[in-house]
Amino acid sequence: MTAGPAGALRPKARAGRSSLRAGLGLAALITLLSVYAAIAMPDPNEQNLSDTSLPPMSPGHLLGTDLLGRDLLTWCLNGARTSVLIGACVVAISAVIGTALGAVAGYHGGWLDTVLMRLVDLQLAVPPLLIFLAAAMVIDASPASLVLLLSAVGWVPYARLVRVNVLVERERGYVAAARLAGRSRVSILLNHVVPTNAALVVTFASLHIGFVMLAEAALSFLGLGLRPPSPSLGYMIAQGREHLAGAWWIATVPGVMIIVLIVSANLIGDGLRDRFQLDVGGQL
Repeated sequence: MTAGPAGALRPKARAGRSSLRAGLGLAALITLLSVYAAIAMPDPNEQNLSDTSLPPMSPGHLLGTDLLGRDLLTWCLNGARTSVLIGACVVAISAVIGTALGAVAGYHGGWLDTVLMRLVDLQLAVPPLLIFLAAAMVIDASPASLVLLLSAVGWVPYARLVRVNVLVERERGYVAAARLAGRSRVSILLNHVVPTNAALVVTFASLHIGFVMLAEAALSFLGLGLRPPSPSLGYMIAQGREHLAGAWWIATVPGVMIIVLIVSANLIGDGLRDRFQLDVGGQL
């Protein structure tokens, strides 16, 4: 006897559930530690020049200190919270804008679809780093400005994904029935077409947040993102890159924290993708 299509999907579904549980557990642990750091731990920018460059497992400094005596554990937990908050805000804004534009373009079609998709092509033709370099010359680096900059380029993949799905959904029988019932285009979009994209958008968002956190760290590493007093993992890696031989932990500890954050986001995304049996590859 053969397992059949349903049987063939069971191992993948089980793997998806395992990935989802692991990702959610890791994300919950990071969240709890970040909240604890904000409430019970000292200011991450607090300096103690008598305790500079202490290695991990030093008394009072589990993960060591940096060149200015700042505790790396406190800095990394606060930096993780900053990365998650920025990532969540960027993903939320990007998903709303991209879903709205993609749904309108796909359902309306015609000249509006052409204009919106040429806007997407224009956005894809300009390297994001050039946008960030130009913006860094005219605005101050802050969490709010960084969210706006990353959202300005983050909406594009949502628009492309949703548009393709809407092009298929608008030909379904239930959409034709809604038209015959006299429903307006806005009503059909909001009540029928857009909800069918919910699983797709949520799954892609869970994968996208890891990309956003990595982009935030990269910009801070290059000096285009956050700087003290805002704790940033990328900034700390930049501070420790020239001291890898003598004080490797200054760059390594925040680097490991970034890896943990991205792995947890990707595990959640992979679990949701397998759970809903979706294909969201090639968009990031």
